Amino acid sequence: MQSRVKNAGRYWRARGVLVSSVFAACLLAAAHAGAAGVDDSTASDASQSAGFSTVLEAWLGFPGLAQSSAPYTYLRATRTADKVEAKRQDLIRELDDLRWRLQGRGYGTFVQAVDQWKSKLATSGVFREPGDWSPAWLMAHPHRNPPISHVAAIGACAVPDWVEVWSGKGVTRTPWHTRMTLSDLAKNDVIDLDGISIVSVVAPTGEVQRLGQAAFNYSDSELLPGSRVVLPLPLGGEAFAWIRDTIAQLLAHAPAGENCKEMRFADMGASQ
Repeated sequence: MQSRVKNAGRYWRARGVLVSSVFAACLLAAAHAGAAGVDDSTASDASQSAGFSTVLEAWLGFPGLAQSSAPYTYLRATRTADKVEAKRQDLIRELDDLRWRLQGRGYGTFVQAVDQWKSKLATSGVFREPGDWSPAWLMAHPHRNPPISHVAAIGACAVPDWVEVWSGKGVTRTPWHTRMTLSDLAKNDVIDLDGISIVSVVAPTGEVQRLGQAAFNYSDSELLPGSRVVLPLPLGGEAFAWIRDTIAQLLAHAPAGENCKEMRFADMGASQ
């Protein structure tokens, strides 16, 4: 699915000039595509930056760009991983403590859910920068085009066909359908709102919203493929809200899709 390109206002004139340049550059990029490596998984070796100076220039050398879709393209910054990893370790320690308390009180189902949360979080090894970093967005916002020196990699994932729910049932995926909303999930018993006042919703771009039940009824939120919905455990205590929001923040840094291909910039000394 293609994301909407926001009105750039006074940048429309600059966008027109840039788009013309892009089409011309595409002809040159095709000749140099072999200089930039593409990974079949996010764990492969780094590639050379091929002299790119900005992210938009790098996208022009990204093989398969025509088949990629925003918001399932992403960017990894060079300094993101340590910050996100520290937050993940804080969360895992909190979940370990929570698991012990739940088990002591006989909440076996919730113990299994926490185990699934931890397992899923542990498998996430790629940390992107939340936001729309697609070529279309960068062309519409040329003043937000990052220099390559600040970037570890760019990547694109296949458009998923699911919406993911993190809840007291664990981590589950339900098939996505056109115009799917939060209230659809509740009506179809995909999510159980009994004892839940607020959920966190992570859009494919990484935008995080906190929505109360009133939002489901009066200003429903539409879900794109690859959205993640995070519910706290339906128990009292401030820790559950913190866990919900921290899971959502970590998911905001995970690419919203699968079968991702990635171009890394080796001469930047890039790491996850």
